[in-house]
Amino acid sequence: MKIFFLAVLLLVNCTNQNEILKSDTNAVPDSKQEIASPSIEINPQLAVEKVSDAKKYETSLDNTKGLLTLSEEYKKPYDFIRFYNADGSLWYEFTFYYDDSDGKYEYENDNFRPFSFHPDYFTLALKLIGEKSNYYEVVVNEETKLKKYVKKNDKNLKFETWEKHILKTFAIEFNQKENSIRETPNGTLKKVDLSKIERFGAVEFKGEWLKINWDTEKNTDSDSKKTDFGWIKWKEGENLLIDWFYFA
Repeated sequence: MKIFFLAVLLLVNCTNQNEILKSDTNAVPDSKQEIASPSIEINPQLAVEKVSDAKKYETSLDNTKGLLTLSEEYKKPYDFIRFYNADGSLWYEFTFYYDDSDGKYEYENDNFRPFSFHPDYFTLALKLIGEKSNYYEVVVNEETKLKKYVKKNDKNLKFETWEKHILKTFAIEFNQKENSIRETPNGTLKKVDLSKIERFGAVEFKGEWLKINWDTEKNTDSDSKKTDFGWIKWKEGENLLIDWFYFA
C-alpha cells in the first residue's frame, strides 16, 4: 500500500471501565472533565516510522491523560474509524483496508494530521483531551489543534496512557546533551559511551523519569550483548522531551 504517514512529535486509568454507552446520539452534549478509559492492553502489532516533526524533543502534552489508539478488535476489512463534528454529523472516516491498485490513498484528508498515523502499518494515536457525553474529544490536527469527536463505544479504538504507549515502542531518542543519562532518577550522571549505542529502549517510568536500556559490548564467552540501564527525563511539566520509533 502507498505509504501515507502523517505523524507529529511529540509521542490514568479511570473508573467506570465497564461502562457501555449508546452509539446513536445525534449531538455532542455538555463537556465533562473526567476521562473514562477502556481496559489497556499492549498491542504487538505496531507500525514502523518515527514520531517526528514540529519542535524536536519538545511538544506539549496538552494536559491530556493519554491517547486513543487502534484496538486489537480492529481486524475486519469493513471496519471504519469515524470522526464526528460537535453536532454529531460525520466529519471524516477511513479504513486501513483499502485498494491501492491506482497508487493513491483513497481516504486522504489534509486536515487529518494526528499525533501519529500510518495507514500502511495500522498506526494511529490521537491525543485525548476530554469527553462530552457519549463522545471522546480528540485532536485530529496537531498543527492547527483542530478537535473532533469519536464515539466512546467504538470498539476499534482504545485508551492508552502515555507511559503504556511509549513502553510499546521499538526505540526512543532524546537530546543527549541537555537530557543526560543518570544512574537513578535525578541522581548522579552516568558515564556512557554514546558513540557505541545503536538503540535506546524504554523500560519503566517513575514520575517524570524514564528508565532506559541499551546494548553494550558482547560477552567474551558468547555472541550475546550485555545490557546497561540508566534514567532520563521523558517529560517536564506538560512538555514531552523524547522522540520515538515504533519499529526498526
